[in-house]
Amino acid sequence: MQEKYSNQYSDNEVALGHFTGRVSGFFESVLNGIFNFIQLLYRNKWITLTLIVIGVALGILQTVLVKPKFKSEIIVASNFNSNEYLYSTVKNFSAMKSAAVTPKDSILLTAIDKIEVEPVYNAFDFLLSNYQRMEAFKILSERGIDIEKYLKSKIAEKSYRYHKITVVTQIKPDSTDLVINNFLEKINQTSYFKQRMQFEKVNLSAKRDQLQRSVDQLNGMFESFGKTPVSGSTVTSNDYSDMDKLFMSKEYLLDQINLIDAELLESDKVIFDVFRTVNKSVGFFVPPFIYLPLLFVLLFSIFVNLKNKYKKFTTK
Repeated sequence: MQEKYSNQYSDNEVALGHFTGRVSGFFESVLNGIFNFIQLLYRNKWITLTLIVIGVALGILQTVLVKPKFKSEIIVASNFNSNEYLYSTVKNFSAMKSAAVTPKDSILLTAIDKIEVEPVYNAFDFLLSNYQRMEAFKILSERGIDIEKYLKSKIAEKSYRYHKITVVTQIKPDSTDLVINNFLEKINQTSYFKQRMQFEKVNLSAKRDQLQRSVDQLNGMFESFGKTPVSGSTVTSNDYSDMDKLFMSKEYLLDQINLIDAELLESDKVIFDVFRTVNKSVGFFVPPFIYLPLLFVLLFSIFVNLKNKYKKFTTK
């Protein structure tokens, strides 16, 4: 028993010593690599110094001449079935720039270097906003179709209410909001959707009133449970079997009213800008006059090492 324990202890010592040796060897190789790199740069100090000077000069030149890029993200709500219009406008943004009439539009639209749009995925609102859509998804789920995959497909992406517009600009940061506002103003000038806005807002308000009356009727039913019917009362019930369905119906109606309230709040424009984050820096976070010299020196060291290895290989 003692001999077995001693052998096991000895094996653990050997394994620990092997692991320690590998770790020590790794750090030793790293230190040797750093030392060799420094030696290489010192042996070629004039070339190294030249590369550093060239890198710093090119970096400063790039900082002065190349305008920095900034990325801005705008969350918008598309009203009155204008999703296809929004995506088409963004896709053909170059045509909008070419068609600019006034100098102001030409300058502000040209300031946009790149523009993209994508849906803000919200499956709950997507399903809840339309009864037919809910029924269709019940059928899809019963047939074993991947709902999440469908919700992010090209078919469904333009049916979402909220979308994210990403704009890349090469202007002074304090002018970004002016550029974005001008673009949104341009896409909200379509006469067709302006006409739809007039009657659809009225229809939304009427729809909300109808839903509210349904909620009031359900509340009347809840209050009548357990009470003796009174002559002249419009809604009474003592059947508790469908109580859960009535509660679910009320919750659905309240959710619909909430959605309509949000639509009414955001229906003053065809494409309503909800909120935005502007002037996120695009590009490498290290200034070019710092990373260019380091890059040149690193490439030089790699070239010298490869050259030395090639010489050794050809000599052998």
